[in-house]
Amino acid sequence: MYHIYCHFSAFDTIWNETDPPKAETNDERTKTKESEENARKSREAADRLFPGEEWEKVEDGIYRSSRKKTGKNTNYKGELKDAQILRNLGNVVYLVPEKRTNEGNYDAIVNGLEFEFKNVGGNANTLATQFLRSRAQAPNVFINLECSAMTSREVISTLYNARNKQTHVDHDGNSIKGYDDSNKFSGGRIILKLRGKKSLTYLDADDLKRPSG
Repeated sequence: MYHIYCHFSAFDTIWNETDPPKAETNDERTKTKESEENARKSREAADRLFPGEEWEKVEDGIYRSSRKKTGKNTNYKGELKDAQILRNLGNVVYLVPEKRTNEGNYDAIVNGLEFEFKNVGGNANTLATQFLRSRAQAPNVFINLECSAMTSREVISTLYNARNKQTHVDHDGNSIKGYDDSNKFSGGRIILKLRGKKSLTYLDADDLKRPSG
């Protein structure tokens, strides 16, 4: 994981009191409505999945369980960075406490959906391993590849191969799990933050499945 340092400079804005207020555009109204809907979905899911939990506002659009571990030996800084990336593009994120159950141990609720966060800075093998691991943790995954040199084509190809990987025995006699033996969920969203890309890439796990026949 990595550390995040932010610095803001204070400044004064001066305007003419006679200037009329700017009218809100249709695009701005749509974004505001979507943000409000995302906030509602996330809060409802947080209350349903963690009844009685106390949530602390970290910053606009990001909330954290009061039981969330944030020390230097945790992944909190990386998870917060991921939450900021998602929030900056209109999503509302709740960072959940460590929850170890048969339903998975995921990192966050994003727009009402359970998500695992993965930060991948390595090669295709690392990405494939982390993707398969996420399928036992949450139905949806956000993969931050900002520190990876992999191209968009390489990333999609790697995820496609991982999605269609079969359980097999390697040359040393070790059993290597494939997708079906790693996966605990039906379908699921995959959100990617690629290096050098301002927008996010959205995939569906089932769309990566190789057609039968």
